Amino acid sequence: MKFEFGWGMGIATSIALATGIVLVRGALADREREQQGLARCASQCRIAGLCTYDRKLATCRPRDSVDCSKSDICKANGLCTFLDGRCAVTSDAECLGAEQCKEAGRCKFSGNEAIPCVPPSDAECQASSICRRFGRCTMQGMACNVASNEDCARAEACTKNGQCSKVAREAADGVVVLCSAASNDDCAKGEDCTSNKLCTAIDGACR
Repeated sequence: MKFEFGWGMGIATSIALATGIVLVRGALADREREQQGLARCASQCRIAGLCTYDRKLATCRPRDSVDCSKSDICKANGLCTFLDGRCAVTSDAECLGAEQCKEAGRCKFSGNEAIPCVPPSDAECQASSICRRFGRCTMQGMACNVASNEDCARAEACTKNGQCSKVAREAADGVVVLCSAASNDDCAKGEDCTSNKLCTAIDGACR
């Protein structure tokens, strides 16, 4: 009986040790995952406001509007308010304060979650960087686009690169309208022709 008792105790001790090792390894793995999660959240905090590590879901999320308001997506796209667990646009003021207002004319809150900021009129498009650079100066739908040769004529694409004609081209996601060098006459209007002898229109560019 003593032998059997000792043998039984040995098995119990081994099981207890094995269980303890498994528990310790599990705890270490959990801690390592949490440390990795915290590091991931630290890198995503400035970019997207995802500053808080959710241990239950093992993911990063914003904690409040402070997290959102300090992020790059607030500065660039107006996603500055904490709403339903995420950073969102909720007002005209957020669109107006975002970089995309100056860059793309997207200055008004649309109420559309997928495209929250849109151009309210041609005026915002004409004041934007994409009008000045690429001729996307006319409000069409929910964006500023090229609508005429006149749009192209005012753009750097024309005055510098000779891309002065409105042209529709096939793209992977449909037809894209842009400013293009449709002829040598277009190229002659650009600084690149005078300065760099790029005066021949080939495939929409001056070469």
